[in-house]
Amino acid sequence: MNKKYLFAALKIALVGVLFSIIFYNISWVDRYSHLDPQGTVLAETEGQILGSWDQDRVQFLARGAAHPTGLFRGVQADGTTISISPGLPTYVRNLDIALFALGAALFFVFIVMINSRWWFLLRANGLGVGFFEAQKFGWIGLFFNNVMPGATGGDVVKAVYIVRRCSGDKVRAVVSIVVDRILGVISLLLVGSIASALAMDRFPVFAGTMWLTGLGVLVFCFLLISPTLRRLLFFDTLVGRLPEKVGNVIRDLDAAVLHYRGHLRGIAGWILASPAIYTLLVGSFFCMSEALGVGISLADLFFIVPVASVIQGIPIAPAGWGIGEAAYGALIGKFGASSLAGVPDAEQIMRTRGVALSVLHRVHVALWSLIGGLAMLIDRKTHPDEPPLTDNKDA
Repeated sequence: MNKKYLFAALKIALVGVLFSIIFYNISWVDRYSHLDPQGTVLAETEGQILGSWDQDRVQFLARGAAHPTGLFRGVQADGTTISISPGLPTYVRNLDIALFALGAALFFVFIVMINSRWWFLLRANGLGVGFFEAQKFGWIGLFFNNVMPGATGGDVVKAVYIVRRCSGDKVRAVVSIVVDRILGVISLLLVGSIASALAMDRFPVFAGTMWLTGLGVLVFCFLLISPTLRRLLFFDTLVGRLPEKVGNVIRDLDAAVLHYRGHLRGIAGWILASPAIYTLLVGSFFCMSEALGVGISLADLFFIVPVASVIQGIPIAPAGWGIGEAAYGALIGKFGASSLAGVPDAEQIMRTRGVALSVLHRVHVALWSLIGGLAMLIDRKTHPDEPPLTDNKDA
């Protein structure tokens, strides 16, 4: 079997396994639990919540029952407790459209800012790209990342456009995207590290891992641009011992990266602005969370979103499907369970909400990415002689 198809089949199988795990670890049906004063579950009933699930009084239609029952959540007159656990469809059914729209608007502004950062890197590397041209290519890249599963990756598509349109060489086009990705990871880790200080007492392992990862990335960046560190590690000597073709490719990439040493002030400015920029992304998630009624704090999301975003970037499935759901489900399950103290299966309840949040986020991202699809169609009409993007000779 062709290695390419074998690798694709393995990725599909892995995504299938992830979705199976997610499917069996979240709640799909509504239920309520009756607990005694000591917190022991006396009875658990499955059915359907009619109307809103987050009110003090909930209408619940038990499975097999002809009429709904009115349930008062919390402690009852006899000292027992009623705990209500909605399933995934109920969260989606009760979505607050206004908050959803606000979250989507914040994400739109976030993408414009991220595309602006890439535009700065293109200009700094000598690639003659206009602001609106960079925005167009960025939105087209988002379209390929989110709407065309199995197609050419969005970053590769952006590089192809730069090479074709902007008199830029392949190496500098690719390096601009790689450096943009590195800046994105640094920005996420910076935001996550700041937020992890608030979570250190509850989740010291999570917080410590965030700080160590951030330190590792900074060391890697210093290796890329610091002449002293490069000499200490004998970088040029090691490259000289590689096969000629490999060494030439690394030298070309290295020269393009080193070109950014003259623009460190601008790059530092973008990194320092990252808390404000990524507040837009976290704010988008918070609005979506409130729209669903997830019940996770904004402070916790400042830690969860950067970590889950980095994990979701692992190139296994288109747009990180399956990986993102697993990451948000696990993290929100852990962080949010403490807000449901005394509730049976609190972590599973919050895990279900985390998966719902991840899926909802994907919906509006896919809708926004249609801007890129429209831009691509218009671009094809204005440049009819160019080969299709599936022709990777330029990449």
